[in-house]
Amino acid sequence: MWEATVRVTREQEVDADPERVWALAAAPAALAAMPGQRFAFAVPVAVPGTDRLSCMIVSGKHDVHCAVVDVREEVPGQRITWQVRSAPSRKETLTLSVRPRTGGCTLTAAVSETVPRIDKGSYQGYWRRTVTEWANRLRAIAEGRSPWPPDRMSAEMRDACAGFELPKKIGEASASTVINASANSVWETVWSPDSSRLVDPETVVWAGTVPGTPQRAVGELQYTVYRHDDDRFTATVYLVKELAEGRRAVTQRIGHPDTEMVWLLTPVAEETRLELTARWPAPTVRKTHATTTADTVATHLQETADAYKEHIEKAAGTPSRGA
Repeated sequence: MWEATVRVTREQEVDADPERVWALAAAPAALAAMPGQRFAFAVPVAVPGTDRLSCMIVSGKHDVHCAVVDVREEVPGQRITWQVRSAPSRKETLTLSVRPRTGGCTLTAAVSETVPRIDKGSYQGYWRRTVTEWANRLRAIAEGRSPWPPDRMSAEMRDACAGFELPKKIGEASASTVINASANSVWETVWSPDSSRLVDPETVVWAGTVPGTPQRAVGELQYTVYRHDDDRFTATVYLVKELAEGRRAVTQRIGHPDTEMVWLLTPVAEETRLELTARWPAPTVRKTHATTTADTVATHLQETADAYKEHIEKAAGTPSRGA
């Protein structure tokens, strides 16, 4: 056996009504209360093969990433188990239980994670500290000594997702297409977060704007949730860094891989040219490898641009000129 399971449990006596504690435990707020800088929110649709998906944006020491969490088991009012669906190979679950008692209730926080056996000790220590602090935080929130985690992203968390400047050495690839539609129609389609489902309907299950971030403005965070063949669900989050409404936008993926996208619309007679450009830190690899990467990205961008073209022209009933 090359793997081992780490299990850690902590109990807290909470001086609060069990109903209030359960309302906290069963909501994304409980995930946001975990140690560190986090924001959690529910995916607002039912996704086949899941119970209740939530996204959890986590700002760590060296990175910001977005985990996808699902409700695996629930006994209403008593116990809820969240499973991290973005990394099922690690089999990570988070469980919160509530038991009434005289004058309040007992809250139990538990974690189970399957890890490489050689690393079990370090994971054990990490989860002991994390679960202890998590239980303490939940108790403080339930008893009114700490604020309830917000359902809209805080200014502090938005700052953590504020992006960065790409280095001087970058890789770059572009693609373009001419769409038989007005620039306004093209813009409204490509700007909408939901447009990702138009170009990748087999993989994208939902896309939207992160609650609490400005809409159609610099600072907006857009997210996309993907389904994978191995039963994983992952999410990417993009920051709007620059915006010239109706003409140009620059977005940047938070976390790795560090990628910046430029969306440029140019009127061409009665049509619109859509140009997509991707930029990323130049890898420290052989030049031939870098060229292959750029070619692969360019192919993907062209497929994306062509998918937008097909959808927009079909929706408008205006096939390509010359078609």
